[in-house]
Amino acid sequence: MPAILLTIYNLLFAVLLIPASVVILIFSGKYRKEVFYKLPERFAFWSKPQKSAKKTIWLHCASLGEVRAVEPLIDALCGDYFIVLTTLTKTGREYAEKINKTGFTAFLPLDLYPLMCKAFKIINPDLLVLVETELWASMLCCAHIKNVKIMTVNARMSEKTFKFYNLTKFFWKSFAGFIDMVLARNEDDAERFSKLIGGRTGISVSGNIKYDRDFSVNASRADFGLKNDDLVFSAGSTREGEEEIIAASYKKLREKYKNIKFFTAPRHLSRIEKVKDILKNEGIEFSLFSEVLANKAAEHNFVLVDVFGKLQSIYAVSDICFTGGSIVKKGGQNPIEPAAYGKPVLFGKNMDNFKTESETLVKYGGGIIVSGAADLAETADKLFSHKDLLIKTGQNALKAVESQKGAVGITVKKIKESLTLPPCGEGQG
Repeated sequence: MPAILLTIYNLLFAVLLIPASVVILIFSGKYRKEVFYKLPERFAFWSKPQKSAKKTIWLHCASLGEVRAVEPLIDALCGDYFIVLTTLTKTGREYAEKINKTGFTAFLPLDLYPLMCKAFKIINPDLLVLVETELWASMLCCAHIKNVKIMTVNARMSEKTFKFYNLTKFFWKSFAGFIDMVLARNEDDAERFSKLIGGRTGISVSGNIKYDRDFSVNASRADFGLKNDDLVFSAGSTREGEEEIIAASYKKLREKYKNIKFFTAPRHLSRIEKVKDILKNEGIEFSLFSEVLANKAAEHNFVLVDVFGKLQSIYAVSDICFTGGSIVKKGGQNPIEPAAYGKPVLFGKNMDNFKTESETLVKYGGGIIVSGAADLAETADKLFSHKDLLIKTGQNALKAVESQKGAVGITVKKIKESLTLPPCGEGQG
């Protein structure tokens, strides 16, 4: 059955690839840059990694967030093992190359069986480590046939994602069942993976490795033209429908606090022009963050972040942080990052992608759920006007992060144990 399903999957993948590429080429400037960047790598035209006497771990991440999350994992493993890192997105690929912590970095090839087999032949891994929810049928099948152990770490599966996989369970169970071990972030994720896979796969809870990142940044308020007595509010990774809410909150707070500074960073920089129009329509004068960096000063109290890779630094110098994608129904963004800097974290009720993280923050008193512009402004006002409460809420957020650390140590231990065990049974065609 897996062989038949794999054949159908590859045929459909190949048939749909050409029209999808044409649509992206003609209509989507954003995705065109993404897809065609280092295009040969997506067909496994890789330079062969330098041979190493060490065992090889192939670590695969989807995007930038996952690459950042596994940095401490890479640091813990790279001394004993040769690490190969693949990503799906351009930003993830660029960041992986920038930190230069692995023996080899490339884009993941298209999930066509011949290309995956080619990739496995080039890398010859001893262990395939998939981060979060990276399930690719051809990749899993190739690893299984070549007797390469497969482990999913920091495994997460939201209710929404599980509904999709559960509807197609007849297909995915065959391939996901090739995974030898799943280290889930929490009990809910473990239960969903268990329902999807079952069988011989070992499933346990290890915690979330994103808590173990080094969140230190070299940033000061002076870098962004801020004074020590400025009240700084940052809204990170906002999505369509949220900038209007942020703008309304700013106008309300600006009436009371003349020294308030707002930073808004859209999740996708391709939306910058649209956000500019929103702010202009709201009558808000704003500075671009690129100008602030160049001049080390902001002409206006509202700053629109139009550059990539500075959100962590902005969180670090803020008094209050809001994580986007949570008032609108986009599943939310990672609240761990601002919390790790000891900042009160505000978010909407739609935190499906970070359910456990947001619940932990609320439980510790470091996270606050807001429902709209009025609520957001009122909550920020309460924190700004009660300095002790603002500090205490930030401290609680940091305590929540500290309470969850330790997942990297557990994951490293499981990986090393896996690599000392005998190889899995003979693969089947």
